[in-house]
Amino acid sequence: MGRPYEFDRKETLSKAMDLFWEKGYKATSIQDLVDRMGIKRGSLYNTFGDKHSLFIAAVEHYAEEVTSKTIKVLESEGSPIENIRLFFETIVNTPANRKTRGCLISNTVVELAPHDKKVAKTVRQILKRIQTAFLNCLNKAVKLGELPKGTDTKVLSHFLAASTHGLIVTGKSALNPKEVKDVVDVIISTLH
Repeated sequence: MGRPYEFDRKETLSKAMDLFWEKGYKATSIQDLVDRMGIKRGSLYNTFGDKHSLFIAAVEHYAEEVTSKTIKVLESEGSPIENIRLFFETIVNTPANRKTRGCLISNTVVELAPHDKKVAKTVRQILKRIQTAFLNCLNKAVKLGELPKGTDTKVLSHFLAASTHGLIVTGKSALNPKEVKDVVDVIISTLH
C-alpha cells in the first residue's frame, strides 16, 4: 500500500496549472514544476506521472475550475442573449494579469494540439463543451422568441465558440479595451 499524499493534490495541481498557463508546456521544466508545486520530484512522478501526464491533468483541472465557471453564465436563468453578452463581457473584463496569459485551452490548441494527439483529444472535448453550452443557450433563445425560428443555432454556436477563442487570443496582445468592446458589440449584433 502506497504512502498517503503529504500534500493537497488539488492545490498542487492548481499550482502546476498556473505555471503551465503562464509559461506554456515546452517552456516549463520539471524543476520549475517541482519549485512551484512545492513537492519533491519523486512525489510529482508518483502522483501525476511524467510532465505530459501532469499537463493533461492540469488542462482537465483548468476545464473544471475555470471553463466550467465561465460556461455557467450561459446556463443561467434569464435572457439567453443577455447571458451571451455577459459571457463576452466577462472575457473583456478579465483582469490584465490574467488577460495576458489568455486561456490555457486556447494556448494549448496553438502550442500542442496540432502535433500531440492526446492533447488534441483533451482540448477537443473541452471546446465541444463550450460550443454545446452556446448551442443550448441559443436553442433556449429561439424557444423564448429572442431569436427567430429557423435560426441555425448549430452554425451560430460554432461562430460564438470561435469568436470566444479569437477574442481571448487577441486580448493577450493587450489591445485597447475600447477595440475589444467594439468586437464584442459586433459579435452580439449577429444575434439580432
